[in-house]
Amino acid sequence: MKLTGALATGALAIVSGVVLSGCITMAAGQRHEIPVAPAEYLDMVNPVDYEKVDEDFLKKTGRLYKRKCRKCHGEQGDGKGPNAGFFVIKPAAFSAPGYLAQRKDGQLFWIMMNGSEGTEMAPVGPDSDVGLSEEKLWQLIAYMRRVFTR
Repeated sequence: MKLTGALATGALAIVSGVVLSGCITMAAGQRHEIPVAPAEYLDMVNPVDYEKVDEDFLKKTGRLYKRKCRKCHGEQGDGKGPNAGFFVIKPAAFSAPGYLAQRKDGQLFWIMMNGSEGTEMAPVGPDSDVGLSEEKLWQLIAYMRRVFTR
């Protein structure tokens, strides 16, 4: 059976949509392995003790988190920010049980400094377009541990 005109165009659109949908589904189902930071980063200790931060710190750093992290990682650190739906590899959910407990501060710092290859997570440290100071990165890590640890 030969298809012509609008019918052929419609059939091609449906087939293309099914194929594209399958590719997106396969890509979305892929698991992203987070690279391990070099030893010198893993040995780093956060100068900000998250157990000792006060409400003023949480408010101030919370505003920074909302400006720089919330769009992808979500208000509640659940990885469901307004931009997350556009990504094939979803942003990390800091509030997932055990997520932060399984990662050293130096690992988180390294990812913030260098981004996460193969994902939308771009570097946000001093030499990046975002340009957050190392001090701000440590503060964000302390904030995440204090607010999102479960």
